[in-house]
Amino acid sequence: MPEIKKVGIVAMGNISVGGGYPRVVYDLITVLNEMGKEVYLLSPFNPNYKKIEELYGQIKIKKVYPLSKIKSLFAVEDTIRRKLLKNNFKKMAKEVDFIFDICGRVMDKYLPKSFDKNNYVVWALTSMDRGEWKKFNNLSRNIKEIIQMSLTSEKFLPGKDVRIYAFDQWTRNNLINKSYLNPEEQCLYPAIQTEHFLNKGNKKKNQIVVSGRINPIKRIEDSINIFYGGTKNNPEYNLVIIGGMTPESETYIKYLNEITEKLNIQDRVKIIKDPSFDKIKEELLNSKILIDSERDVNLTMTSIEAMAAGNIILGYKKSNNYQEILGEGKYGYGFLSVEEGAEVLRKILKKIDSKECNNFSSIERSKFFSRDKFAERVKEIIEKH
Repeated sequence: MPEIKKVGIVAMGNISVGGGYPRVVYDLITVLNEMGKEVYLLSPFNPNYKKIEELYGQIKIKKVYPLSKIKSLFAVEDTIRRKLLKNNFKKMAKEVDFIFDICGRVMDKYLPKSFDKNNYVVWALTSMDRGEWKKFNNLSRNIKEIIQMSLTSEKFLPGKDVRIYAFDQWTRNNLINKSYLNPEEQCLYPAIQTEHFLNKGNKKKNQIVVSGRINPIKRIEDSINIFYGGTKNNPEYNLVIIGGMTPESETYIKYLNEITEKLNIQDRVKIIKDPSFDKIKEELLNSKILIDSERDVNLTMTSIEAMAAGNIILGYKKSNNYQEILGEGKYGYGFLSVEEGAEVLRKILKKIDSKECNNFSSIERSKFFSRDKFAERVKEIIEKH
């Protein structure tokens, strides 16, 4: 069996910004670099290597297949981007030995007949189903949702003969039950540089953190209200909101600022935009608690990073962060409403004051998602060809 030397990556998102998606792609590229593979990238966006290095670190990409400037004007949604990149994908497939398609959809239909389909793998970060209509307090976000719903169709899903690896167990279950696909039993999971976050006895501040994209889907307003209700007896605590920016972020930040001013806690809340990796690490190591209010989603890397940094996690129960990472409460705390979240936060702060909190088990749990473990899984997937 010929050795895999050239690996193509299909990534429809911009990897030169802060956020979970760029981190996923970055980590895959760096692991492939370390394995001695040449990486070829199919994306609508030309990577900004300087920005990527500032945010995450260095990467090596042998060749990029971007959209032309004219076509990029129409690349408003994942499926459209894929269709516009059809010819670029065919070119890449002729030059590489193996392809990781981040999120899947449609591309397997464009594979050249000479390409061994067993060497094409979808890494499903989402369930790929139509989902439910979600209305946001943001016009551009609502327009994007309408476009995405109208373009999502079964005919764009990967074929039954495509190898699919889910991001986590939550996503795998949705791929089976909602998208009617047949993913592999093994989940790939993300690569978390837990070794960089491990708490080595540093003194923490009276600080609570919200980490991730600054986007309406993250329900940061709920986290602010939980912080407000949960720290009424602990006004010495501050809240740091840190994360990558998206097109909706500036409007959303104005909305968040209005909430903090209404609650009169604006002096206790700080927002940090597009942080570097070092800045994220610094704030997590300084924090005692992470609040995660995002609902009905798969696991997020920020919760795992926070666990490694010794944070106590307070997460929404109907999410995979709580169910899979936190083991239904074994490694953290959960809530179903803002009121419950505030009450649980008050209890956590009391336990911290009385030194009853022991997060050794959650720190150990975070190591399951380490970069070394991720590299082992990637190597195993490639060797299965």
